[in-house]
Amino acid sequence: MQWHFTVPPQLKKKYHKPFKMRRLSLKTTIDITFLVIVVCFAMLAYSIHNRSQSVKQNRIIVNHTSNINSVLEKVLSSTIDIETGTRGYTITGDENYLEVYNHGHKNLEIWIDSLRSMNETDELQIKKLDTLEKLIDSKKKISAMVIQARKESGMEKAAEIVKKGRGKEVMDSIRKSIRDYQNQAVLILTENLSQTEENVKARNNNFFLFTGITFIILIFAYIKIRQTTQRLLLDKIIQENLMDELTIQNQQLNDFANITSHNLRSPASNITALIATIEENSPVEEYRMIFDMLKKVAQNLNDSLNQLMEVLHIKKNKIVEKELLAFQEIFSKITESLQGEILKSGAIIKADFKEVQEIAYSRIYLESIFHNLISNAIKYRAEDRTPEITIRSERKNNIVYLYVIDNGLGIDLSKNGHKVFGMHQIFHNHPEAKGIGLFMTKTQIESMKGKISVASEVNIGTTFTVMFGT
Repeated sequence: MQWHFTVPPQLKKKYHKPFKMRRLSLKTTIDITFLVIVVCFAMLAYSIHNRSQSVKQNRIIVNHTSNINSVLEKVLSSTIDIETGTRGYTITGDENYLEVYNHGHKNLEIWIDSLRSMNETDELQIKKLDTLEKLIDSKKKISAMVIQARKESGMEKAAEIVKKGRGKEVMDSIRKSIRDYQNQAVLILTENLSQTEENVKARNNNFFLFTGITFIILIFAYIKIRQTTQRLLLDKIIQENLMDELTIQNQQLNDFANITSHNLRSPASNITALIATIEENSPVEEYRMIFDMLKKVAQNLNDSLNQLMEVLHIKKNKIVEKELLAFQEIFSKITESLQGEILKSGAIIKADFKEVQEIAYSRIYLESIFHNLISNAIKYRAEDRTPEITIRSERKNNIVYLYVIDNGLGIDLSKNGHKVFGMHQIFHNHPEAKGIGLFMTKTQIESMKGKISVASEVNIGTTFTVMFGT
């Protein structure tokens, strides 16, 4: 985009006075602006990394606590086996009960050793385990005395030992000790789950803060760049030497701003949708699943921002770098970044790239094409049926084609066909509709010497056909 200014003579005279203070050049303003953005992004990435590490550590603690509780249950079960075997043998004299008794003995040794290995670095837990083990040893001794008395002196002698109540007292103490042990483990588990939720909230707040700061900086930079451009155009020599550079840089900035403002909405809404699926009483497995999805969305957002930043380094010749890209890889990345919307809509997406698996193309353009066509298919879905989206590649006459087919609301082409790919053209009421996505997609495809066409029926669905340039 080029700007043309008509400056009154009195303003020319005013602006041609010598400057008392040196003003920043347009290039310096851009460099400073995006340096600030990069610094903000680095801070966000660092914060997300720290929060992720904290979540990972809490997950380990949760798993460890769960294992401890499970082993404690087995310790109590094995102690009950000893008591049951002792009582059964005392009453009946049937030595089959001694097998239950001996089995409990063996298992107790295994579970106690397991507890020690799981708490070997925690002195407080080791002390509690020592106390529990002493109680269990007392229970073993009392049980052994009862069994020996039953064998040597009969049931009456064994019953006298039981009537003293020492065995019951020790067993109650064992139950209380294990219950206290488990209650403390549950308390630790609750605290860590609370910390995990706080870390997720903090990470999301940091992301939204970064997004807001980035847009504010871009708006401020855009205003400052226009002001600087107007000043520079007053000088004929500077205008002749720098006009081409200014035009290219502003075109790149506008392209970057449009792509960023359009593509960042989807990750932001997906993160919000994923977080909304978690409730305070959600199970740990659901937290893990959502955290994994959030990691993928955050990583894809990170990659997209890095690639968008590279747009600003395109030189005057506007060479768009191509690389060999796998359709499946790009498809997987985009669907991961749209995971929240896919879950929310219940969309079924099928992809078949068997006929053509790879293409030499601009990565940022191909990802943008997939993102816009898939997100539009989800956005303009029909509410009375499950959204179904089919994507496939094809080669005809040595030309690669990509088809994106949906069963959504469709477009009345007889009425709006000539406006489908126009800027700010909207055909359905939707709060997020901006009329930019298809315009950007068409521009990107045609800049790579390709074409895009559409076939659609109202309330039946739409098919977009992308013909990639050779």
